[in-house]
Amino acid sequence: MRRPHSTHVHQRRERSRAENVRHASSGAYGLIAALVVFAVGSSNDLPSPWSLVARLVGGGLIVGGLVVQCRQARVHKKTSVAGALFSLSVAAVVIAVLVASLIVACLVHLPIPSVPAAAVAAVATWVATYATRPVVERVARRDDQGCWTGRR
Repeated sequence: MRRPHSTHVHQRRERSRAENVRHASSGAYGLIAALVVFAVGSSNDLPSPWSLVARLVGGGLIVGGLVVQCRQARVHKKTSVAGALFSLSVAAVVIAVLVASLIVACLVHLPIPSVPAAAVAAVATWVATYATRPVVERVARRDDQGCWTGRR
């Protein structure tokens, strides 16, 4: 039987986890990530000064997006190994979509293949923000269960 104090702590953890998942799966941050993918991915075929500008814009969006996301988080939580591996796997899928789209664009003989390939990868990034939310919830729940059992 749970003590009243234990129930209150459990409810607070549940709310914290829900807020963390909502924040991590926010559409605004997904849109920023999609813009980063587009800016960096489309820069390959641009002429000399513009490719550097696109890469700098992409880098600026990465830094700005991370700063804003960290500062606006209501719940600050250390990243778990499972969460980091999940993020890396999503990034790997986005890179694979970009490369596959670039191959298809080259096979079709588009004049600037990196731009449509980057657009496809950007859309995939934005869709992944919403599609992966159930997995983000499972990872967060699993991390919290590890805390309950005393594992770190």
